[in-house]
Amino acid sequence: MFLSPHYDDAALSCGGAVAGMSDDGDRPLILTIFGGRPAGPVNTFAAQMHRDWGLALEDVIEHRRREESCAAEALGAESCWLDLPDAIYRGERYLSDEHLFGAVHPDDALLFREIRSAILAFLEARNIMPDVYYCPLAVGNHVDHQLVLATARTLTYTGRTVIAWEDFPYAGEAGAAVDEIATRRSSGEPRCRILTPTQLDSKVSAVNCYASQHEVIFRRQGDPAEATRAYAERVGNGTPAERFWPLEAPS
Repeated sequence: MFLSPHYDDAALSCGGAVAGMSDDGDRPLILTIFGGRPAGPVNTFAAQMHRDWGLALEDVIEHRRREESCAAEALGAESCWLDLPDAIYRGERYLSDEHLFGAVHPDDALLFREIRSAILAFLEARNIMPDVYYCPLAVGNHVDHQLVLATARTLTYTGRTVIAWEDFPYAGEAGAAVDEIATRRSSGEPRCRILTPTQLDSKVSAVNCYASQHEVIFRRQGDPAEATRAYAERVGNGTPAERFWPLEAPS
């Protein structure tokens, strides 16, 4: 089960692994945590982001869900979502990129408890219990990624394995300091998953599904497909790969 903060994070970061699991006969499930609609009028920052995406308020969530379904189909995964609102829709807490990629707002400090309850309720309703949870390492420091990472840490108490992915495209940016962040946030050595050409192609196809996001999230890296392939080859020292870090329960 992949705990994706938003409607693109799992596919962007570890879509190759998702495709590989599907190839192996597993049943990868991508659960978007902050997949809910705005509860009311949005703040000026959210409105600007909608303009950057080329989407109208009344269409934005349905459009993002269609993009997510497109990506899940490309990867051979199932996609679902919770109704929790994205950070930009949580009132006036996050009104700039500096806020969004900074400290979690005090009013969100205990939000991980609500996230955990929503995940467990979803699993109970579906009568499933994942063998392994995957979550973001929170490279880039987006507040929603931090919150999902904090939630995933608590799931280690259930005895389940929890593994963190390197958040792409943030991890591909100059100065991302992925190894330093991983040393602080993980509990062991990383493991690389080598991608076959077909799995990498599936990941690129999934990335291409998120056309509304390309100009924003790839603004410093250029063509999304080229950037995706380049980072995969960097991780695998010339052989396309994705890298994962183990998590343990907080002390």
